[in-house]
Amino acid sequence: MEKVIQVIIVTLFIFLMISFVILFIILYQKRHTNYLKEKQLLQSKFQQEILQAQVEIQEQTLKKISQEIHDNIGQVLSLAKLNLNTFPPTDDENIRNKLEHTRQLVSKAIVDLRDLSRSMHGDRIAEMGLKNAIENELDIIKNTGQYETTLTVTGEYYKLGQQKEMLLFRILQEALNNSIKHAKTKNIAVQLNYAPSKFSLSIRDEGPGFDLQAAGLSTMGLGLKNMQNRVAMIGGLFSLNSSRELGTTISIDLPTTITG
Repeated sequence: MEKVIQVIIVTLFIFLMISFVILFIILYQKRHTNYLKEKQLLQSKFQQEILQAQVEIQEQTLKKISQEIHDNIGQVLSLAKLNLNTFPPTDDENIRNKLEHTRQLVSKAIVDLRDLSRSMHGDRIAEMGLKNAIENELDIIKNTGQYETTLTVTGEYYKLGQQKEMLLFRILQEALNNSIKHAKTKNIAVQLNYAPSKFSLSIRDEGPGFDLQAAGLSTMGLGLKNMQNRVAMIGGLFSLNSSRELGTTISIDLPTTITG
């Protein structure tokens, strides 16, 4: 009888020990999982804060450059244009033509600098709104005479908020820059779609494109990574489609809630 009791006690003890070990493992795994989640959350938050700081620094830098262009270079060109207008009349048609051509060049430079200043100055972009800012940017590209640009807008317009529109505009600038540098295209098309529950922005060029699987997103450079990070920063979805037959399209989908 005593042996039976001893066996039962030993069995219970072993069972309790096994249960304790199992419970310990479960608790450890749970704590470890929570630790990894918290670590990932902190890392994500830290990366977001770094990105936000980078965006703010970039905007301050661009704002300063924009102001310098407007106040200094623009002023110098305006004075140069005034000086050209003070030249005395001449009967020499060749000189008159050269003066008129020079006035036109200076006037064009003033307009181009004004447009460039707008595209760099965050406050002016906010005042213009996303659609008008994109139109201005495409006009700058088109005025070079090397590209054809189109902007298509569908749906009923609504504001997305200053920060979102600013980031979307900077993403667009990065995409346009990539198209000009790498795509070797003559045609660039931008489309805005204002749906009630989703805003979409797409930038398409008709360049030679590339094989996504062969290239891999990791090899696409810092510019593409910046675009992806900025889209994630405002809660959007980023996609890139490219082929050697159809060119390259960058798409951004941003969930929205429109009331009233």
